[in-house]
Amino acid sequence: MNHTTLLQNVRLFDPSSDLHNQRVEILIKDGIIEAMGEGLGMAAAELIDGNDAYVSLGWMDAFGFCPDPGEPWKESLTSYADAAQRGGFTHVAALCGSSPKADNESVIAQVKQMGELQRAALMPWGLASAQGEGKEMAEVYEMHVAGAVAFTDGIHGSPSLGLRTKLMQYCASLDLKYAHFPYQKSLAPDGKMHEGSVNATLGFKGIPAVSETVELLADIELAKHLGCGISVLGVSSAESVAAIRKAKAEGVDIVAAVPVMNLFFTDDSLTDFDENLKVLPPLRSDEDRKALLKGLLDGTLTAVISNHQPEDIESKKVEFDYAAWGADTLEITFPMMCRAFEHERPENWVPLLYRGSRQFLGMEGNALVVGSQADLTLFQIDGDAEGVHVSQKSRAYNIPHTEKALKGRVVGTIRKGCYMKNHD
Repeated sequence: MNHTTLLQNVRLFDPSSDLHNQRVEILIKDGIIEAMGEGLGMAAAELIDGNDAYVSLGWMDAFGFCPDPGEPWKESLTSYADAAQRGGFTHVAALCGSSPKADNESVIAQVKQMGELQRAALMPWGLASAQGEGKEMAEVYEMHVAGAVAFTDGIHGSPSLGLRTKLMQYCASLDLKYAHFPYQKSLAPDGKMHEGSVNATLGFKGIPAVSETVELLADIELAKHLGCGISVLGVSSAESVAAIRKAKAEGVDIVAAVPVMNLFFTDDSLTDFDENLKVLPPLRSDEDRKALLKGLLDGTLTAVISNHQPEDIESKKVEFDYAAWGADTLEITFPMMCRAFEHERPENWVPLLYRGSRQFLGMEGNALVVGSQADLTLFQIDGDAEGVHVSQKSRAYNIPHTEKALKGRVVGTIRKGCYMKNHD
């Protein structure tokens, strides 16, 4: 192969490196970083001008949903990966498939094989229970062998307490990752949004924070009893942050992920009945939003996830009561984070994009050093983000609208040494 690429005029973003925030050149040979520094001056088959953008280890998203195979008109595996790449991700983990569902090795193998060929590597989650119905365990080990990175029933299903116990024990014994979305639906029958002053004003049934914390506390107690770690998929309330902080202080091995929408929006955003803001977990109060930000900054919470849930116009452009859950977020995860953390130093939150999801999934953290795989993300923090509607890669209709201008821009990504530029 012997293909060389020289990345010039970029600033390294890696607080653990002596070269952090310094302008560098990066020489890539056959997809591997061969040299990094200043004044390399080496001939290369391809020269890339980074236009003074930051360059970091390639970003990873730990969770989203893709309805392909089954409903590719909402989102195909290819459009999912294209949207992820435009959002700055080199790797994304997703629960894929609506018909058939990802509860067997054949679906996992198909997604993994196709996912490795995309602009962003697509890594499959497997359903923890058969059909995601929470009644009996799915073919967990077989799916692991086929390439599943982790197991869950997602945000629309939850195994019974007994099955959850078995899943936690079984996955812990094989060093596999099982993640649970804490949501007790029986405490929020027909709930449409966060239970508070806003839902009372709008006349919608609410989803109280206790419907989340009661399941979270049960998981924490199970983890103590079983002597294993737990992974929490989709934290949204201040009470949950406090519970996780307390559990960590007591020695519980716990990692928790926050959907990006809950860092940017609150239930006040629903006063215009925007069905594209109807998401699970629900958008909660500003107090909850600030608690989530603080939890991420102090290390109580582990990762930010896109929680990408694509839908078509028939499922979303209806009355709020009847609209499907979910939002199209892959391409605006970084701009929303830029706004949510706009008063914080980038060193305090940008690592969540490349380190947080890897930690959540239990993956070894790659280092941006000579000899490592050239999976990189080029980005700019300042300046307004380009409107996602202009050149949207996702097929989804349900793009959340924001009154506040987003900021931050992904210049492009490099995966296996191949540069994919986002803008002309």
